[in-house]
Amino acid sequence: MWLSTKLVSQTLNTMVRRRFVSMGMLVASQLVAAGGGALAQSVEARHWRGVSAMTRQPEQVMAGTMAEWRGLWSRVGQPAPDMFEQGRMNAVGIFLGRRASEGYAVNILSTSRRRDRVVVVFEEIMPPEIMMAQRATPRPVASAPSLGPSLGPAGPGSAGFAPPGAGVSATSGLAPAPSRPAGHPTSPWAIILIHRGDLPVSVEQRLFR
Repeated sequence: MWLSTKLVSQTLNTMVRRRFVSMGMLVASQLVAAGGGALAQSVEARHWRGVSAMTRQPEQVMAGTMAEWRGLWSRVGQPAPDMFEQGRMNAVGIFLGRRASEGYAVNILSTSRRRDRVVVVFEEIMPPEIMMAQRATPRPVASAPSLGPSLGPAGPGSAGFAPPGAGVSATSGLAPAPSRPAGHPTSPWAIILIHRGDLPVSVEQRLFR
């Protein structure tokens, strides 16, 4: 009788421990999921892009007023779409500067909230042979500081942009890329309209995926 009582007690203790472990794992998984959502939450946005901006210098420019919104589009050489709501929206212009040939573009990868800011992640699309050569040496994401209200240029060497010709030295040991017609010079750009105006905005360039 004593042995059977002891066995029953041990079995009950084992079941209780297993139940607490299962509940702990469930709570932990829920906390991780909630934390991940807080770290990167998609933000509604709309964007436009092209390859022939009026400006020829690399710039990352933020717009928080109607005048700044129109100023962004003046850099492109087009009238601003009538959809900006001051105080409720922000906008960011990404201008890569002059490129010597066709085949370059700005590709917006994501617009998301990370803790206390909105982060726009983009990459520069290049001609296929240049992309293949540079992807042989992966590089980390380069981050830019938060964009202020000024519409001034980011300046030489600003974080968040790969300088023209970046990555060439890293591929110097590879076979030369096949030649292609130079084509016409371009100036790729993108403008992102972010549907919230209560958070600062940062821009990150993902150099390689």
